[in-house]
This record gives sequence, C-alpha cells and structure tokens, in this order.
Amino acid sequence: MLTTSRIRFKGAVFDFDNTLVDTKDLIDNAYRHVFHEIAAKFNLDEDKLFLEAGSFQKEKIRELQAAKTSYNHADWILPIVGRFSVNLNKEEEEYYKNLFYSYAINNQKFSEKTESILLELKKRGKKLALLSERDAVPGMKLQRIKNTPFYGYFDVIMIAGETIPYSKTDGKGTPFLETAKLLGLETNEVLMIGDRMDLDIQNAKEVGMKAVLFTGYLKSQEYSKYQPDLVINDISELRNIF
Repeated sequence: MLTTSRIRFKGAVFDFDNTLVDTKDLIDNAYRHVFHEIAAKFNLDEDKLFLEAGSFQKEKIRELQAAKTSYNHADWILPIVGRFSVNLNKEEEEYYKNLFYSYAINNQKFSEKTESILLELKKRGKKLALLSERDAVPGMKLQRIKNTPFYGYFDVIMIAGETIPYSKTDGKGTPFLETAKLLGLETNEVLMIGDRMDLDIQNAKEVGMKAVLFTGYLKSQEYSKYQPDLVINDISELRNIF
C-alpha cells in the first residue's frame, strides 16, 4: 500500500457494476419485484422465494466465477420457482425475465456524490473512461450506462466482450491496454477504480496502472497477487488523492 494517499494520474478508469452503481442491491430488488408478482399469481410465500433466490445465487456465482463464466440473473428465475413446484411456460418465463430486465435498467442506485466526483475530475483536466464487462443480454450494459446522469462525463466507454472482443478475464489485461490507448495515455498515467481484486486490481496492475479498490457496495471475495494502491469505501474519498 502507498504510504500517502496522493496518487499522480492523468486519466481515471472506472468499473461500472458495484463501483459506480450498486448492482448487488439492484439485483436483489429486481428479484423482489419479480417474486412479488409470482407469489401473488401462484399463491406462494414471497419471503421464502426471495430467500431461496439468495441461496441459489450464492451457489451459482461461486460455481460460475470459479469457471470464469458470465451469468444472467434472470435465467435463474425459472429454476428458483421450480424449487417450489412452479413450472413456468415459455411465455411466462419471458415475461418475468423482461420484468427483471426492465427493473434493472430503470432503478439503478448510486451515491449522490458520484456525479460531483466525476465532474471535479473533469474540471481538473483528467480524462475519464468507463470499462465494464458486458451484460448477459447484448446491448443491455450500454443501455444501463446511458440511463445514468453521469453518462456524458466519460471520454471513452469500453464494454469488454461487446465494444471490444476481449474480456476482463482473458488474463492479458487487453481491455485495460485498449482503454489507456483510446485515452491517449500511457498505462502508468492511468488510475483504475474497481470493486474486484481479480478482474480490476490485478489486471490494472499487470499492465502498469495504479489501482484503487472500492468496497462501498460489495466486499471483494476474490484474491490477487497485487495489492491496490488505495482502498476506499466511499466514492468521495477519491478527493483525498487529488
């Protein structure tokens, strides 16, 4: 870790999910929204459905992250309700999945300080980029990004696996290199801010970027051979490094 919180940089790259927006809470609320309707229609206990969703998510995420495989939370509605002997037909499944997606796009939550921090960075002449993995539904990540009030602050928006053919999991840091290149900066002039030790911190450090771990929405359960230069729990703490 750095002995000082001051970090020199010309450009900042932000992750999106659980860094700029509270995706963990958003997914939980989207499930709540869907299961409220399902419980009413099929005479089920809504709270039990939601608890089962939490258990199912933990099992699947542990399994799929270990395999470095992406996942779609809406795909899990069918097997979750199946545990309550509810068999959705194709039309019902599509309806509830779309209900989940619509909620996720239109109800994103983030700190009220986020926009002011990005604006302050811009005023200080910093170049800004957003680098995120694609969502399971093509085009949905960009839709979600555009549906935030700070969308216009970014000079570069990179969606790994969609706007570029590389994923953050490729182990070579290619999306990070490409992002720095599009910003017109050397990697050692760039600061990465993300919530994942493996995908954000390790890849950034591998290519020579400085890295800040953000723990405000989700505590990272992953590991890296690198330590972040700084750990912050509130987006406003970025002011301390200017």
